[in-house]
Amino acid sequence: MKCLICNNYFYLKKSLLDLFKTKKEYICDKCYKKYPIHLKYELIELDLYQASIISLFDKKYNINLNVFYKEYSKIFKNYFNKEEYQVIFLDYLCLDDRDLEALDGISKLFEKNLIVVVYAIINNQ
Repeated sequence: MKCLICNNYFYLKKSLLDLFKTKKEYICDKCYKKYPIHLKYELIELDLYQASIISLFDKKYNINLNVFYKEYSKIFKNYFNKEEYQVIFLDYLCLDDRDLEALDGISKLFEKNLIVVVYAIINNQ
């Protein structure tokens, strides 16, 4: 298979139990270690509701982020069917006043608590 980040070819190790199963991987082990996932959970109180923010990385990377589809699909499976929450997926989020007002407006629009899944939270400094 070909890694979508470094474009190098890599091979998957198979055992006797999964010899005939097809497995798709889009990232090699080297890139997986180079761009580690640090799940971070933050709960922010809005005017009437709450926003739970789940970020995958601790900083912004300029890579093809679709190679981490397994990680964020597991997050979506846990939260997608909950009736009291509205799930939103964003690339990046900066926790300044403008973004917090936007999250507050979205929560009031749906009249639900929010779960925001982002790749990374950007700090403007």
